[in-house]
Amino acid sequence: MENKKAGLIFEFLKFGVTGGLGTITNLLIFYFLVDVNNLPEIPISVLCFVVAGTQNYLLNHLWTFKKYTDKTRVSFAKWFGFLFGSLFGLAVNILVMKLIINTFVLPYKFIAQACGIAAGMIINFIVSKFIIFRNAKGVV
Repeated sequence: MENKKAGLIFEFLKFGVTGGLGTITNLLIFYFLVDVNNLPEIPISVLCFVVAGTQNYLLNHLWTFKKYTDKTRVSFAKWFGFLFGSLFGLAVNILVMKLIINTFVLPYKFIAQACGIAAGMIINFIVSKFIIFRNAKGVV
């Protein structure tokens, strides 16, 4: 039981590193397009979600959940499932981002985007671990 718990914690940490890299990608694109070029935040947030989500899918498949995906290829169907499964996290992200933007005066809107990303992380881990990257027998 202890070994399983340690494995889950290690997977969550790897998921966090992968998500952190995706967050950097997301925030750099968001900052450049919204804060520098003054484009609207919601469509840009969706664009950032797709770009960072693609990066995260690849890293999760190749590293975070490798023990479940070792004998499978990266696929469009799994990528689409990963993005689709992350839509609830995106909804939480956008709601938190808009709430912060509408409530506080921020020097940069990417700060609100970062808060939204953090709010969706747990949801995305649960979907990824138990649905997208589970092993063939459905046991993780």
